[in-house]
Amino acid sequence: MPDTREVYAAEDLFAGWLDEASRTPGEPLRVRVGSAVQVFEPETEPRFTDPAHVQEFVDRVLAHLVATGSAYADHTGLDLAGVPVVVRARRGHTRAHYEYDELPARGVIAIPPRELGGAWSLRAAVVLHEVAHHLAGAVGHGPEFRTTSLRLLEDIGMPVLADLLHTAYRLHGLDTGVDGEDRTLLRIGRLLRQAERTSNAAEREAFFTKAQSLASRHQIALAVARATAGAEERREEPTWETVLIGETGKRSLARYVRLILEIARANDVRVAIYTSNTRVTLYGFPSDIAVVQALYATLVTQMVADADAHLRSGAHKADQREIWNARRRRWELKPVHGSTARAAFYEAWADHIGERLAAARASARAAAVAADSPVAEGPTSTELALRAREVEIVDYFGRMRRDHGIRGTWKGAAHAGHAAPGSREAGVEAAARASLGTERALER
Repeated sequence: MPDTREVYAAEDLFAGWLDEASRTPGEPLRVRVGSAVQVFEPETEPRFTDPAHVQEFVDRVLAHLVATGSAYADHTGLDLAGVPVVVRARRGHTRAHYEYDELPARGVIAIPPRELGGAWSLRAAVVLHEVAHHLAGAVGHGPEFRTTSLRLLEDIGMPVLADLLHTAYRLHGLDTGVDGEDRTLLRIGRLLRQAERTSNAAEREAFFTKAQSLASRHQIALAVARATAGAEERREEPTWETVLIGETGKRSLARYVRLILEIARANDVRVAIYTSNTRVTLYGFPSDIAVVQALYATLVTQMVADADAHLRSGAHKADQREIWNARRRRWELKPVHGSTARAAFYEAWADHIGERLAAARASARAAAVAADSPVAEGPTSTELALRAREVEIVDYFGRMRRDHGIRGTWKGAAHAGHAAPGSREAGVEAAARASLGTERALER
């Protein structure tokens, strides 16, 4: 069958990387791709004791896909994520397989048990391969199957494993349907959609951090590629794009601007702000601007939702301030106004999210630099490429400021945190509730 041998070879390589990562938990995995070394921090791969344990895992995978609205429709429109899969023990020990015979009622995965020598198959890399057969809706290991395999890993909260598998496919010359920058942006978008769907704050923050980390790794890869590309090759050039923040007169515009500023800082994008706070113009590389827009669209929605929940709880009323009662001619303590509490909440939320995004960016950069081979005692090629990229953006933004007549410094809105310290603290807690980067979308 076409591509089968290459897929198996790529997945053997993938499994070997996971074995290496499991031997050194907590340490980054370094993978050589051509002349470069890529650094990954893969999620923990689940392992199983027997086919019954595999059945529990498969049930959770399918239930998670259905709960998050991750549909895998076949040619008839049937969502295969909603079709149950039965796991049975296989008599032979040399292979696992998926059976299509009982579809559309159910799918069947046959896994050799440990006592017959099937320990090699009792791992997520093998089991999810068979689940991908169930969800792909097509026989074989062609592009549709491989794209489904990658999407499945992303949909269950394992984007780094998806990145690793994608790397293994590429090293064996396999097309996955969407490659390069487009695939990275799709993956970031999918992580953000997962963050929007979940009601679990820990999962939501974990997805946001993974999205920023992936964006930073992609940014580094582009910088290195740009630095080594020949002059005749097509290279990404800086550009600008205007983003609507809100209509004139809408409340909290300055706080929304503050949020997009924090996101832009973490992605090497410069920002010019309209005096009315209704629009901002982003200056940077197109891929970075796309990441900023995607993150902002998701994060601003979540920020508003978190603030609404805080105000509905009534917790903001614990903050009080002295108000002069002219009729009684005395000072009285009154709860701060809801708009003041909301402003304080937004400020803290945006600031803390900015810190988290910056930390994810710094971590990705440090890992990339550490994996690079130093030149004598000077900076690495990755450091040089990143500096060159930053200099180009600074120069471009300076030129655009002159050409567009941009003047002045944005002062933002008056700080509200001092007037509503409780709401400010609630904003920090809402943005830092999770232990970022350690949670998984699928409980194991």
